[in-house]
Amino acid sequence: MTVIIKRPPQTKERNKDFFKRKDQELTGLDWAKWGGWKDTDGFFQNIYVKATNTLRKAVGLKLKDRQPVELFSEIFETSLTYLEHQTTAPNGTKYTAKEYIAILCGPKAVWFTKNVYPYLIKEKKKDYAVKLLGYRPESKDLTTWTTDEVIHYLGTAIAGDGSFQLLYKTIKLNIYSSDVQYLVDLQSMAEDKLKIMSALSELSVYKTQKGTKTKYVLYIFCSKNRPCNINFFQSLAKNNIITLDRKKHKVEEFVSGL
Repeated sequence: MTVIIKRPPQTKERNKDFFKRKDQELTGLDWAKWGGWKDTDGFFQNIYVKATNTLRKAVGLKLKDRQPVELFSEIFETSLTYLEHQTTAPNGTKYTAKEYIAILCGPKAVWFTKNVYPYLIKEKKKDYAVKLLGYRPESKDLTTWTTDEVIHYLGTAIAGDGSFQLLYKTIKLNIYSSDVQYLVDLQSMAEDKLKIMSALSELSVYKTQKGTKTKYVLYIFCSKNRPCNINFFQSLAKNNIITLDRKKHKVEEFVSGL
């Protein structure tokens, strides 16, 4: 593992200052944004430390793309590292994974989890967060989210598990998951708050080391000739919504041609 950006270790005084500053700085829009990343590529863990026979609480983001992980590292003032390791794809193919990693531990992990929990939608991620905290906080009812919170959440969830296709005068957004209830919740929230027209369908069945799974996809379209959902794609093109430039640029390309 290579340390790219090294931050000083946590102390009570540093944490006290950090929590005070960030509680004033971060809003519901920020936590909605990080909720989207945590539901897709983030993790919550209780890591067993053999040397001390204790569990270490950890929250992190691990991606092949440096940009979002470095942003997480910068905002939450934790080290940024890079790691290459051998791993196995769901179909059994072995390959070298190249990942950027940023992790919050101990008090910072607890603080982060308490703040982001209301903006988690995927039940599996909520359960991991509960194991870290030791209790189940209150979730934010999907019907009470603001339109801006929905946009900020979707921007990062799309960066994590979405893709864009540009086809002449049309843009197609695909959001993938093996958790169909998660996609149903996203579809319902997007239709309710953003009036988005979308379609949900089964994409494929595939084998993993843990058994057979089904991949689903949520489609959202927009055409220059029939600009339904145009407001949504214009919102995605704004600053600080999609925090991964290689995906954001496709939206910008489509919107700029309107």
